[in-house]
Amino acid sequence: MKAISTKKETKLDMTHGPIMKLVILFAIPMVIGNILQQLYTTVDTLVIGNFCGHTSIAAIGTSSQPLEVFMCIFMGIGSGVSILVSCTGAGDREELQKIINGATSFTYLVAIPLTAVGIILTPAILHLMQVPADTWDPAVLYIRIVFLGLLGNMGYNMNAGILRGLGDSVASLVFLVISCLTNVVLDFVFVAGFGMDVSGAALATIIAMYLSWFASILYIKEKISGDHLQDPAGQAPKRHHA
Repeated sequence: MKAISTKKETKLDMTHGPIMKLVILFAIPMVIGNILQQLYTTVDTLVIGNFCGHTSIAAIGTSSQPLEVFMCIFMGIGSGVSILVSCTGAGDREELQKIINGATSFTYLVAIPLTAVGIILTPAILHLMQVPADTWDPAVLYIRIVFLGLLGNMGYNMNAGILRGLGDSVASLVFLVISCLTNVVLDFVFVAGFGMDVSGAALATIIAMYLSWFASILYIKEKISGDHLQDPAGQAPKRHHA
């Protein structure tokens, strides 16, 4: 297996070596990352279960499903961006920048209105889910706070798709591991330490989401700003001059 030389040596050259081995090595971080993203609400539930009442547990259990649906949608959109990068922009710096700019604009244009609509329609969503009356208030509070994290979650998945398109599936996993650990720590701080109940769990989740997004932004900027960005065939990217 031949590795492309990058700053952190995390990029695989998919054009050299046994294809099945390369596919497996590339896919493993993606699979782990998808699992970790589903653990946000799982961690919230575990912490709430140990420090709060049954009503709070039920509130998170019933209201976390819309978040999981959006996560799956965002992961799918990120996969689409990955294809665009690998087919069009991986060997052309200017084209790559266009794709990144387009993905960034799309993220803001979709996530911000979706956040506003989600917060407004939270009661209607929970009514359709037939949330019990005794868990209604904490469920509304939890889901509205988590909706504020949609931008961070979608932004992370967009950037993860960009990195996968460049042959780097490890970096986004590292950011997600850090994010999940942050979520765990903040859950204990806000819920066990400050007694913030479901609002503390939701706040910890969205902070962790934005952390993974911001970390991926900084990494991508560093990756495409220097000479260590290369295309999948191992050649330096094209530079266009006016």
